[in-house]
Amino acid sequence: MPNPFQIVASPLFKLSLQRLKAFLTTAFGEELAATTLAFLQQQISQQLPTQPELAPISERLLALGIPDYRQWQLDKNNLLFYRVNNAEQRIELLLVMDSRQSLRKLLFELNLLF
Repeated sequence: MPNPFQIVASPLFKLSLQRLKAFLTTAFGEELAATTLAFLQQQISQQLPTQPELAPISERLLALGIPDYRQWQLDKNNLLFYRVNNAEQRIELLLVMDSRQSLRKLLFELNLLF
């Protein structure tokens, strides 16, 4: 079994996580938001370190001119965008979002805040 990859959360990822929590809390309540975020964290920490290429390259980001990022459908509604750095054995988390959110709008808003 190969050595697990290190997971690194970018500042943009941390901000998108806060935005996702706010979105879920507003739309569905605090309990569902907390449960969903705990589930997402568990999925990321348990699966990605040993299976870094489990998700395909993101066609959504590629269409926006952002190559090399993978898009993982974590559950029915939530997506994770990340990049694999094989040379450094790192997984760089870019963004997490609810699929009902607009990716273009979210990236624009996060860029303004970041």
